[in-house]
Amino acid sequence: MDGCSGDTKTPFHLPINDITAMPCGDFDMKIVASTKQGILCCVRRIGSRYRYYICKPSTKQWIKLPNPRVRFETVKVALIVLKSNPLHFKIIRLSSPKTSYHHYRVLGKDYYRREVFDSEHWKWKQEKDLLVPELLCFDMFAPAVNASGLVYFKLRDDLVMALDYNGEEAFPRFSLPNQAFDYEDYRYNQLVEYNGKLGFTCLSPRGIGLWVFENENHVWELKKEVGIESIKEVTNFPTPSGIYNADIALMKDYYKVYFYKLQDKSFNEVKLNKCRDVQEVFPFRSDLEPVDLSMLRTNNTFSLNKLLYRFFFIFLITNFLLDSYLLAIAFLSPLYVKSSIFFGLQTNSMQKS
Repeated sequence: MDGCSGDTKTPFHLPINDITAMPCGDFDMKIVASTKQGILCCVRRIGSRYRYYICKPSTKQWIKLPNPRVRFETVKVALIVLKSNPLHFKIIRLSSPKTSYHHYRVLGKDYYRREVFDSEHWKWKQEKDLLVPELLCFDMFAPAVNASGLVYFKLRDDLVMALDYNGEEAFPRFSLPNQAFDYEDYRYNQLVEYNGKLGFTCLSPRGIGLWVFENENHVWELKKEVGIESIKEVTNFPTPSGIYNADIALMKDYYKVYFYKLQDKSFNEVKLNKCRDVQEVFPFRSDLEPVDLSMLRTNNTFSLNKLLYRFFFIFLITNFLLDSYLLAIAFLSPLYVKSSIFFGLQTNSMQKS
């Protein structure tokens, strides 16, 4: 996507001149969140500056977003598409300030700064800090999973955090499947979305295991275990990284990925060009229909113009009322003075009489 010029319908794209003018090593584009509707959230680094984008890779469309408080280090980002046509999305960003509030430390708590971007308002809104126990950390290379109307993050201490679309914790943190803790290769695990629900995959003694989390009962249910002998013949480090559908799992190696069919245990190998190591996998599905990203900016401009018009209208009304008030005072003042003199003379004459 680097340097793509977009299409005529959507002129908001990464400018090629800016990219070619950058010294080697100073330009970087990173995916931070994805959705199954084919939309990605990316962060572009130019030197020491950062810029947020929304893009649809299949149609090479980009649009620039307002920046959050980028001076705070980003910890996790989640992207949620609420409506596809017209496009309406939210972004949840958790960041970590360099220092922690003293009164949180006294309570044995740490915190993450929570910001939510709503495309309808076209701005970031800071919400209440997300309080967590001290030393609680997110899994660095585990992307957010959107399932069952919630956003899930995997934590390093074998816990899962569930947030609603405003970034608030939906219910207490819960553990990964206890049954898998004793597996020799348990560390090769991943949260996934499976048939609209939260899933969990890891290497098991039988091959690859798939669990599904039931929100109502807050329990994990083992759905299937499938052997991976065929894929181990070509790689020693197959790591489960996602579920393409109910029948196909994605396995990754250092420089390759495999689409593994769970029913017949066959697979397709895909070599990755210009890639040193696969660290993060962001699942998304997409069609080839362009998204009207221009409406996002148009709606935002319309809202801003509407606000300016309201301000200008209030300004005119205020000036009109103020001018009317001053004019009324100027008109009535002579009458008030004459009336005062008249009544004063009348009073004096009455007192004399």
